Amino acid sequence: MAHDSQPPVVLVVDDDMAARLMTRIALEEGGFDVLEAEDGIPALDIFRSQKIDVVLLDVMMVELDGFATCAAIRQMPHGQHTPIMMMTGLDDTASINSAYDAGATDFVTKPINYGVLTHRVRYMLRSARNADELRRSESRLEKAQAMAKLGHFNWAIDTGEFECSSEIERLTGVASGTTISTIAPLLACVHPDDRGAVDTQFGNAIAGGESLQLGCRVLLAQGGTAHVHLEATCSTVPETGARVVSGVAQDVTERRRLEGLAHKLAYFDTVTGLPNRTTLRKDLGQALARAVGSDSVVAVFSLDLDNFKRINDTLGRDNGDSLLKTVAERLQACLRRRDGAFGVKANVRAGDFVARTGGDEFYVVLTQFRSAEESAVVARRMLEAIAQPVNLGGEDLVLSATAGISVYPVDGTTADQLIDRADAAKNHAKAEGRGRYQFYTSAINARAFERLSMENNLRKALQQEQFELYYQPKVDIRTGRFTGAEALVRWRHPDLGLVSPANFIPIAEETGLIVPLGEWIISAACRDIAAWRSQGLPDVRVAVNISPVQFAAAELPLLLSKALLAAKLPVEVLEVELTESLLMTDTEQSIAVLAELRALGIDVWIDDFGTGYSSLSYLRRFPIAGVKVDQTFVREMDTNANDAAIVAAVIALARSLNLAVVAEGVESELHLRALANLQCDYAQGYFYSPPLPAAAFARWVTEHRGPLARAI
Repeated sequence: MAHDSQPPVVLVVDDDMAARLMTRIALEEGGFDVLEAEDGIPALDIFRSQKIDVVLLDVMMVELDGFATCAAIRQMPHGQHTPIMMMTGLDDTASINSAYDAGATDFVTKPINYGVLTHRVRYMLRSARNADELRRSESRLEKAQAMAKLGHFNWAIDTGEFECSSEIERLTGVASGTTISTIAPLLACVHPDDRGAVDTQFGNAIAGGESLQLGCRVLLAQGGTAHVHLEATCSTVPETGARVVSGVAQDVTERRRLEGLAHKLAYFDTVTGLPNRTTLRKDLGQALARAVGSDSVVAVFSLDLDNFKRINDTLGRDNGDSLLKTVAERLQACLRRRDGAFGVKANVRAGDFVARTGGDEFYVVLTQFRSAEESAVVARRMLEAIAQPVNLGGEDLVLSATAGISVYPVDGTTADQLIDRADAAKNHAKAEGRGRYQFYTSAINARAFERLSMENNLRKALQQEQFELYYQPKVDIRTGRFTGAEALVRWRHPDLGLVSPANFIPIAEETGLIVPLGEWIISAACRDIAAWRSQGLPDVRVAVNISPVQFAAAELPLLLSKALLAAKLPVEVLEVELTESLLMTDTEQSIAVLAELRALGIDVWIDDFGTGYSSLSYLRRFPIAGVKVDQTFVREMDTNANDAAIVAAVIALARSLNLAVVAEGVESELHLRALANLQCDYAQGYFYSPPLPAAAFARWVTEHRGPLARAI
């Protein structure tokens, strides 16, 4: 098209010289520049070499007629949208159709009204300019949509006509112009996990004539997945009642990626990938909110690597970053092992995490402790893990770290308070010599030291066999005869005397020492049984308690078999007692282990029954011999109606499942009579005998060969 400052150029093509002259005069008077050609072939040469705004083309010419010339112009680079008016003396419909088929914009019949001609040419030119501007606008819109990965679509629901931009075709795989009778072809590209929600929202919007906005994942035909944001309007055309869905969809995959990257940079450490200080404060605050109103203790550890600056300066930043990543991995491994021992895996508890706030500063948040002192076990484990050699640049580097510990609610109730006080405890520990940990509260430090001392003494006690077994008899309530015993471990400390299991069993479980202790108990019980048999005592069935850690860590059936074989005992002399909560931790695994024990011929009892949360459906599946009613219910059943009701319910439940019942904590004849009335099978408690050392127990059995006191 000509610029506004230049007159438009019109090419007049006619083999009639007089007609060309008349047309030229009329157009020039109308303000146009005119070029002439006497036939189609020279006209094409002019069109190639000149910028032509409008073409007036005679139909009947000698060498190349107007139809062919028009078609040829349309094939040229700049001829697709140039206005072409056909001039013809033919007024038949076929010729007019041929003109349009060849690509003509308009036509005029001869003789030509030259007074009107300039107006028609000017109208064609104005229409062409408007069309050019529309195409440019559409091109700009298409480019902008392509840059924004934005597409638009219209779907006539009743006719199925679907029109869309190229971006919609790329996302959905449905071509524009396709007829689709249902939404199924569009849903086919949606990720299966999102398809149901998209289908429901679209269906609701169409049914209600409403708008919708949604996000979903799309499986691209060229491979990969895109995140798409869709907005659509479902409406009805008032004139026809036709239903139409119009909308736009945008590929927001890159935006999501950049948002994720920005979030990561804002909330996570770039070297280790751990939460940064902002996330530390937020997540710690959430952990504290969850702990409010519970008996749970939250511990915050602040750790520094000793002499890290010197290491970083000597080995370089890259090696320093590698060292920090290793420390981060070791601390996270300690989180996974906080409930395990001797390699037993455990899941990280909800709310536990490691953070790095810069330099060599790490924080560890641990939740759901029963007491502050328990966190000392994890602190030692973390410092020991960090102290393992690290190979950097071919050299083995030995690290050490210093830690401070603050605990909720003793040391503070907000995230900032606990972080500051953990830092203060760490600084105090550094002043004391580094490579150690310290609590913020001195009283907790003292208790933690006492706990550490207890742990060290436990290790020594195992080496020196300071433990011994006591046995408490079990009696058949109906006959009054002795039927077996429970083995109970005691610690005879050289300085402290006899230490109650309540004081050392929890520490043994937390440190993993319960595993070797449990092995010793099983072996010692087998040795005592063998000794009694050699003394001529009747066969004694002894039940040993198995802790959750021991149950998870050891091959229990193999361990029991080896102990029985070493003592040359039959399997029926040994029984196993497991807690209700232990069996419910991993029920399928528990059932498998219980099945192995039954196959060996070893009876299993559920200890402290009534204090856990057994599902009746699982209880029916456990291959067990019976249950033991917890002594806390039995001792007060004659004075507490609630306890009496619990005991009665447990016994009734057991009998409905054909399980035997032992009542612990039987201390009076009233207890015995009440249990007999409830049809309890066995009794264990001080009414018959306290727990006795092996030799005293053997004498008791000898003295009580006949029936004991019974309630019936």
